[in-house]
Amino acid sequence: MKGLAAREDGEDDGMRTALRLFKWLLCLLAVAIAGAALWLYVSPPALIRVGSNYAAKIICSNVFIAGRDPQTVLERDVQAPGHPLLKLMSVRVEPSDATVHTGLFGVFGDGLAVYRGATGCAAVPDGDVDAALGARFDRPEPASQGTDLWPEGPRIDVKGHELVAELLDDPALTGPGMRAVVVVQDGRIIGERFGEDVAHYTQPLIGWSMTKTVTAALIGTRVKAGRLSVEDRNLFPEWRMTSDRRSPLPISSPWRAVSTSTRITAM
Repeated sequence: MKGLAAREDGEDDGMRTALRLFKWLLCLLAVAIAGAALWLYVSPPALIRVGSNYAAKIICSNVFIAGRDPQTVLERDVQAPGHPLLKLMSVRVEPSDATVHTGLFGVFGDGLAVYRGATGCAAVPDGDVDAALGARFDRPEPASQGTDLWPEGPRIDVKGHELVAELLDDPALTGPGMRAVVVVQDGRIIGERFGEDVAHYTQPLIGWSMTKTVTAALIGTRVKAGRLSVEDRNLFPEWRMTSDRRSPLPISSPWRAVSTSTRITAM
C-alpha cells in the first residue's frame, strides 16, 4: 500500500510539473503573439503596407466611381488574383468622407484611399488626406441625352447582328471574371454584355493597361486625320495653370513614361 501511495504521489507531482510547464508555455506564446501584434501595428512590413494601400485604392475606385459593392471588389478584384496575404485583408468604407480603410485582419497595414471627385481615387499611405485632396477638381454632370442612338443618346439597336450576339453568349469569351464587353461598328453599339455587378455601358470601370491601349488607338486616329499632333501641349484646361507640371509636356509623354503624373489610367 505504501508503494502504491508513493507511486500515486509521484504521478501527481509529474502532472503538476507538466501543468506548470504547459501554463508557462501558454504565457510565452501569449507574450510572443502580443509582441508580434504590436510590431505589426506599429511598424508593419513594407509588403503588408503596400498590399493594404493597393487594396484600398482598388476598392475606392470601384466603389465611388464604378458603384460596385466593396466586399465583391475585395473578393474578386483584390483577393482572387493577388498575393496570398491579400486574402487576409478586410475593408471598411466611410461614405461620409469618401475614404476606404483596409488592413490585414482589418488592423495591420493601415491602408487608406480617398475619392477626389473627377480626379479619381488616390492611395494615401502617409495618412495626409488633406494633401491628397489638394489635387482635386470636379466637372459638371452631363446633361440628359434624350432618346437618340448612342453616342448622341443612350439608346442602342442590336438588330441584324445575331452573329455578334452569339459570340457574346459564348462563356469562353464572356464567362466568369468578365466585367463588360461593348462592340462598336461604324460609330454605333451593335452588341453588349455585362458582368453581374455592372449595370450599363455608362458605368465607369478600371481598365488598367487596356485604357492606355484604347486611348493610344483613339489618339492615333486623330493624328492620322490631321486633327491632333503628338507634340500638342496644354491639353486640358486643368493642366494650363502655370503651377501644373503636366502643362508643358506633349501628348506623347504618357506613352514614353516620362512622368507618372501624366500616365493615363482608368480612375
